[in-house]
Parts: sequence; structure tokens; C-alpha cells
Amino acid sequence: MQAQVLAGVKSSVATADPKPTSLIPPAISPARESENYRVKQTGTRLTEAEFAEVEAAAADEGTNISAWIREAILARLSGAQGSNTDPILLGELMAIRALILNLFAAASKGPLSDESLRKMLVYADSVKQQKADEFLVKLRAGGGAKPPKGTP
Repeated sequence: MQAQVLAGVKSSVATADPKPTSLIPPAISPARESENYRVKQTGTRLTEAEFAEVEAAAADEGTNISAWIREAILARLSGAQGSNTDPILLGELMAIRALILNLFAAASKGPLSDESLRKMLVYADSVKQQKADEFLVKLRAGGGAKPPKGTP
């Protein structure tokens, strides 16, 4: 009798799952599948003023607050290149560098005229962003904090 019951259970179990078991593993393993979905959450408290700033920033980018905060966090974690470098400030420093080098070079040859000083200033202003960009590219490429070759 017990054998008949077991045989009945086996036959009902065998017919309950009509899909054949595959020997080929799925394309995405269950462990990696969770990497594609956001399953963890976190929260923070903001003042009314902080929340208003976050809300305005998200609206400016055309996204919702959660997506904006997530992108900000992930950008901070990834150590976005140059995130600690203010490009405007770096540009001004490169202009000052170019101006000082040109001033020393010209002063070593004799007195400076007002016109030559104005030309040096115009030159420094015209190349500051280009020199800053070149500097950042070299820095990001792992070349260290040395200025690009040919920098006046």
C-alpha cells in the first residue's frame, strides 16, 4: 500500500512540472541578476533649504530627485576625473603662469612698454582655457601634474 502511495506521489510530481530540465545554464546567473536591478535603498534627512536645492537641481536636469541623488552619489564614488579641479580656477592659474613666464622673458631683455604688457595679457587670456584643458588631459592620462610641453 505504501508503495502504491509513493508511486502515485512520484507520478503526480513528475507531471506537475511539464518543462524539461535544461542542462544549459541561464545566460545570467541568479547571483549576477541582482546587479541589474536596484534592490537596496537608503535615505537621508535634509533641511527645507537643502531639499529645495536638490529639487531645483533635479528639475534643471529634467530628472526626478531620486535619480539625481543616485547619479550624484555614484559620480562621487567613481571619483569622477577632475571633480576636485575647478576648470575656471585652473584656467586662471594657467593664464597667470603664462603671464609671469612671458614677463620674466621680456624683462630680461630690457624695459617693458605698456603695449607689450597688454599683448602679454591678451595672449595669456586667449590660451588659458586651452592650457587648462591640456593640463587636465595629461593629468587624467596618468602623466602626473606636470604642465604640457611647450607651455610658455
